[in-house]
Amino acid sequence: MEKVIEISEADLYPSIEMWLNGYLKDKYPKYQIETTYKSATHKLENVLRYYNLNVSRTLLLNIKIDILGILTYNKQQELVFVEVKDNLLTLKDLGQLWGYTQLLNPLESFLISSKGLGTIGELYNTLNRRDLFVYGTKKERIMRAAYWQINNNSIDYTSMVPHS
Repeated sequence: MEKVIEISEADLYPSIEMWLNGYLKDKYPKYQIETTYKSATHKLENVLRYYNLNVSRTLLLNIKIDILGILTYNKQQELVFVEVKDNLLTLKDLGQLWGYTQLLNPLESFLISSKGLGTIGELYNTLNRRDLFVYGTKKERIMRAAYWQINNNSIDYTSMVPHS
């Protein structure tokens, strides 16, 4: 039986940021990749200013993204969002991330929990509500939710919904 480790949401940030950095470097090798979890404690517009990025889309939103990925290629810039939870995921958690993604249209968007998918897994797997994960100006992008394995410091890819 696997020993259950309790860890706070903020304590998960460094290892999940490390995962995100590796994931983005593997998937987008032409891009310059920067990741930060300082975005968890600072307004997104201030974090983007720090990285000399366009903040016009974020003005007046007053949001904080737990972990932010910044991808740059030539003059093209893309964002990646990761929201981290230390509880079973709920529709409220998905709704928070969905709102951010609808407003700012990041390249990718993840909801990661150290406790499991909770009702999000049921919504996707049992009720077949794939539409709840779709975003983008042309509905071309998909948010993903996954379980973070604390013991392995990695995502359980078998838990990920929608499946890659």
